[in-house]
Amino acid sequence: MTTRRPLVIGAGPAGLTAALELVNRGVTPRLYEASAHVGGLARTPTDGDWRIDPGGHRFFTRSEEVLDMWKSLLAHDEWHAVGRRSAMLVGGHYVRYPLLGRDLLTQMGVRRGMRGLSSLMWARTRRGLRLVEPPSENFRQWGVGEFGRHWYETFFDGYVRKTWLTEPEELTSDWANQRIKPIGWQRRHDADTAAQDVFRYPRRGPGQLWEAAATALADHGAVAALNTPVTGLRRTGDTWTVQLADGASVTGDAVFSSMPLRLLVDALEPAPPKHIRAFADALRHRSLITVAVALNRAHDIPFNWVYTPGKNFHAGRIQNYRRWSDELTPAGFDGTFLGFEYFIAPDGELWHATDEHLTDLVNRDLRALGLDGADIERVMIVRSQYAYPIYDPARDRSVIRIRDYLRQQHPSLYPMGRNGMHHYDNQDHAMLSALRSVARCFGENVDPWLVNTDLGYHERGLLQK
Repeated sequence: MTTRRPLVIGAGPAGLTAALELVNRGVTPRLYEASAHVGGLARTPTDGDWRIDPGGHRFFTRSEEVLDMWKSLLAHDEWHAVGRRSAMLVGGHYVRYPLLGRDLLTQMGVRRGMRGLSSLMWARTRRGLRLVEPPSENFRQWGVGEFGRHWYETFFDGYVRKTWLTEPEELTSDWANQRIKPIGWQRRHDADTAAQDVFRYPRRGPGQLWEAAATALADHGAVAALNTPVTGLRRTGDTWTVQLADGASVTGDAVFSSMPLRLLVDALEPAPPKHIRAFADALRHRSLITVAVALNRAHDIPFNWVYTPGKNFHAGRIQNYRRWSDELTPAGFDGTFLGFEYFIAPDGELWHATDEHLTDLVNRDLRALGLDGADIERVMIVRSQYAYPIYDPARDRSVIRIRDYLRQQHPSLYPMGRNGMHHYDNQDHAMLSALRSVARCFGENVDPWLVNTDLGYHERGLLQK
């Protein structure tokens, strides 16, 4: 099929990329976004001259196709090259992440280091004695096997409970192989390590790129309709009718959707079979509330990200925005600018909390970090409802069955991106799934669902061209 009247649902990285690719192929799409902004989670909310990155977005890719698109949207001088420095804050110690063996053996005391090493050796011995590998591991099994029980419980057990909102035994290990790096035992200088872990970052936050994408689309007559949720989709022959929340409807011959897969299934008319709807109902997300705090005093926190697995923190992760880009703060600001990330269920109690309650919460976390709430100059709150798909045991089976049903019954409907495929994609993977979806629509023999399926994918290095 070659589309001439495409409809794109969602103006995040996947939706905007699909729209750009359609324009490149000589077709002008119509684009509908439920929220008041473009970029999805990768937007940059502003408050005066303050800019907030809700999720901490590293611009890294192994795809020259994606890199070319990034470079076409923003000039070279609009990018920073940022060295990644992350740490786990445990018992008052900043332990660098990815974990380094020499830090684990010495930084929290030799006794704890030797305990962790013996636990790791025992776990590796048990793994080596297995005659048959288990068909699948839950996250706890994977973590204990990879790090040993002591280091797993020190660094990952509490963090996973806090950020994934479930027991580690209820999570599959699929995402962990890509997201959590093994312990590094090589002897190398810190400068060498930092030089190998560099990512791009727009000077004024991730939304700068996606706002540029929306501007480029508008120049070609494809203006994203904001505050326009999709409530229904019906296919009659080769024509799709998409119902909008304001009562209007639009028609097209193909639909590219990055709306949450569960909501897409719910919106189809007539309703899919009961078992497909049950699979969709099983898909779960995490929401994210980012509380950005400006302190009028400078504090030396030499990391982009600080992970906080301990029970003394409510936040799961803290961003140090000035380590990403100084242009996230007003000119002349010489204090500290932090983003506290709180992970919750989409309709959890904290989602409905008042700004005053969230300010009290971040004050407690500031004290746990050793900082003084009296230094607060400004507090900014950003809510992101469908931020991350949850990888529980129901996810794989549900997504596969929904995928197969949609392909068979609605071949001109193309789910894409993190939420559209219920897959934990980075921006570049979401973009690639969009590019492959458009290519498939134009008759190319590609499969968008095979994007980001490498078991051991890890971000490291800066692709140069």
